[in-house]
Amino acid sequence: MAIGSHTIPRFYLEQFATPRRNKPGRVWVYEKGKAPQSRSTKSQGRENGYFRIVRDDGIKDEFTEAVLAQFEGECLEALVSAKYLLCDLALVYVKLASYAAMLFQRSTVRRKFSARNWSKLEAPYTSLALNQDYLQDVAEHYTDLTRQTFTKEQIAEMIRKQSVMFTDANYVRSTFVKDLWMHIDICKREMMKKSWQVWHAPQDSEFVTSDNPVVTFRRFLTQYEEIWHPGYGFGAENVVIAFPLAPTACLVMTDALFRTSRARVNADTVRRVNEILIRSCDRFVYSLTLSPKITETVDHVGGTSIPGENAFIGRPIDQTLVENHLRKTMGIPKR
Repeated sequence: MAIGSHTIPRFYLEQFATPRRNKPGRVWVYEKGKAPQSRSTKSQGRENGYFRIVRDDGIKDEFTEAVLAQFEGECLEALVSAKYLLCDLALVYVKLASYAAMLFQRSTVRRKFSARNWSKLEAPYTSLALNQDYLQDVAEHYTDLTRQTFTKEQIAEMIRKQSVMFTDANYVRSTFVKDLWMHIDICKREMMKKSWQVWHAPQDSEFVTSDNPVVTFRRFLTQYEEIWHPGYGFGAENVVIAFPLAPTACLVMTDALFRTSRARVNADTVRRVNEILIRSCDRFVYSLTLSPKITETVDHVGGTSIPGENAFIGRPIDQTLVENHLRKTMGIPKR
């Protein structure tokens, strides 16, 4: 039986929930086109087998769930401490970066993005199986390397078999889980390169969070206003990373140097951050208190920033890009 995993950690949601003695807290949950509901953090964002992989021998393995739980436990003190004014961010810097990176990489938004990227490889790989020059070069390379004869037809069949895997649900999900730690480490290192500041909300407003709680955006100045636009890579010019820690506080990371580690922001800034979070969510937005304004925003723009479609747009994947990557990886020069 598959383990029931929280797609977003329960402890993190508790930071936005109304606490109850000896019971899970309750948080307001918003979903596009539906009335907000007060729900227990225990049941929210739960999915059986979320971190399950299917090994080559067909055995289903969920060891990642236990390892992630241990990893999360090591970061919880940093998460709780960082929201307080007296906390020195330097003391929780590494753990907080680790936790934020984990939340970013494990989200359902990232899993869907990963699946989309794999599916985009199917067509160029299939096309590559018809490239006679490439097939000949690969066949000769492995014949020399292994001292066994490989033909172009054998290489083409291997490529076709691989291309089918790019849309196989078990392969795609298992690869997402297997690569999770590598991506967490990359993400963490990028965050630690940036300048950090915790924004504190005024008493009359609060930060929300979502099932995709670590978001990016860029600021654009027009003749009339400043526009915040979501969905950029961590290395993009002037990118801002936002991670709400609690209704009262949000960690912000960027390349621009902050003069202080904490700042009190106005209600309009909180509103802008919340809108970015809502635009970038997969399905759910969470808040401590019920808000008609959040309901309206979720219904209007919830989940409209979609990685691979209108956000996090990278270079188009074609046969030439795939071939060049494979040649470089395997050390196969062009004739």
